[in-house]
Amino acid sequence: MKQIQDQLFKVAIYLRLSKDDGDFSSAENGKSESNSIHNQRELLMAFLAKHPEMELYDEYKDDGRTGTNFDRPEFQRMMDDVRKGSVNCVIVKDLSRFGRDYIECGKYIEKIFPQLGVRFISINDGFDTRAAGSADSIVIPFKNLINDSYSRDISIKVRSNLDVKRKNGEFISNFAVYGYEKDPENKNQLIVDEDAAEVVRDIFKWKIEGLSPNRIAGKLNGLGILSPMEYKKARGSKFKTEFKTNGKALWSHVAVRRILKNEVYVGVLVQGKRTTPNYKTKKFIYKNESEWVRVENRHDAIISRPQFDLVQQLLREDTRASSEKTEVHPYCGRIFCGDCGAPAVRKTAGSCGRQYVYYVCSANKANRDVCSKHSIREDVLDKVVLATVQRQIEVILDMDRAMQQIEALSWEKAEIKKIDANIEYQSQVIEKNNALRLGVYEDLRAGILTKEEFLTLKEEFMERIDTAKQLIEQLTSDKSGIQHGLKKQQSWLSGFREYKNISEISRIIVVNLIERINIFENAEIEVVFRQRDQFADIMSFLEEQEQKKAAKGAIPFPGLEVV
Repeated sequence: MKQIQDQLFKVAIYLRLSKDDGDFSSAENGKSESNSIHNQRELLMAFLAKHPEMELYDEYKDDGRTGTNFDRPEFQRMMDDVRKGSVNCVIVKDLSRFGRDYIECGKYIEKIFPQLGVRFISINDGFDTRAAGSADSIVIPFKNLINDSYSRDISIKVRSNLDVKRKNGEFISNFAVYGYEKDPENKNQLIVDEDAAEVVRDIFKWKIEGLSPNRIAGKLNGLGILSPMEYKKARGSKFKTEFKTNGKALWSHVAVRRILKNEVYVGVLVQGKRTTPNYKTKKFIYKNESEWVRVENRHDAIISRPQFDLVQQLLREDTRASSEKTEVHPYCGRIFCGDCGAPAVRKTAGSCGRQYVYYVCSANKANRDVCSKHSIREDVLDKVVLATVQRQIEVILDMDRAMQQIEALSWEKAEIKKIDANIEYQSQVIEKNNALRLGVYEDLRAGILTKEEFLTLKEEFMERIDTAKQLIEQLTSDKSGIQHGLKKQQSWLSGFREYKNISEISRIIVVNLIERINIFENAEIEVVFRQRDQFADIMSFLEEQEQKKAAKGAIPFPGLEVV
């Protein structure tokens, strides 16, 4: 073993402070160095001044680094110098600054440093390996164990505090998502960044118009719009990522898809998606979606809920039916065989130098014995769908005119009242079945029920609870759709005004108005419109209003054809 030289020690002073310990340096607080690091340095330099046999080789500073492991940049640099023979003495303020992992600290102090001939000094602990006795060999491991325990307790407190903040809807990430920024007066609150928010709105609009994520990314790059990472950098953020491969980060279909799928744009704060196994391991593991913390209406929405839900549906449909590199065809994901329900596929054929496009049943294409072709040409389909949509729009605009003669928002109010009542009923169902579930548990303990009877009843009550929860989620979504559908104090009917003069079928028309198109033999089709339930509810509401007016001898709503 190398002998420690008596005449001169080449000293490395090591300084460390964890983020959890408090006043660490960061760009956010504008400090280049924490107060604790400064105080540690003063103490160590004062110690060196009293020992002429010690010569400072270098300072190693890990500011804002955890002590639960030794994977720290400056610590590793120090160990490289130790192995090179440039350093043969390491001095720290106390053992907790060296590290808080009981096993690893002991490994360095009792094995690695002695093997390398390195003297180790912890000033406040009065520990020096050159003069260590039997008492130190007992006390030091206990101190390391206490430091390890302290780190574990701090970790538990920090995790608990972060969980509380998440559940309270406080934003706790280092960087705001693209489209938002942190409120200068409250760093845990997001506010809309209008410049980036306008780009987000365009991305959603282009997706609905039929552009694939890849085409949207190309369009953004062509317009010279900065990607989220470059935008953050341009605004002075020190944001870094491991995914950057070029000198300047460009938009990609992955970045576009990430924006299109992020619920933050409808005002929902989703946090706690990942965690670490324990305070010593910094490798992230991802939680199940059921464990995520979701808080509704925590900040202003950039995208309406109906628009967001529509885009999620389009992403599912387009992934199945189209290539990332092409625009989506108008009927993509919306056309099916009317008999077997299989998706219809788009085919191109040529005859005598002319090409035409047609749709056929995909099940027949795979196996002719399963279903017939149900073939229909695209130009014929366009004409029939256009005529059907135009007629539907006429009826809806008649409804719109009738609704405008009634007290503003009366239909929405009536619908929301019905939904709230249903939500309350389902909540009572959950409460009742929870009580029954607890009751059968007591019956099992009392010997009234067998274990098999208990399990059967428990499963039945849980099924009722789950069904009620699913209904509440759907009702809440319906309510949100009605509320977000309001535009300038008008009902969702007014949104159809922009389509009243359509002369051709486009992707945006199909996705906004049509849920599915069923094709049958002999080129017959059925168009199933979206918002059928709202349509039926409004018709029922108008019929009630019509009856009330008729009872009073009033003039019926003009132009309304009740179908």
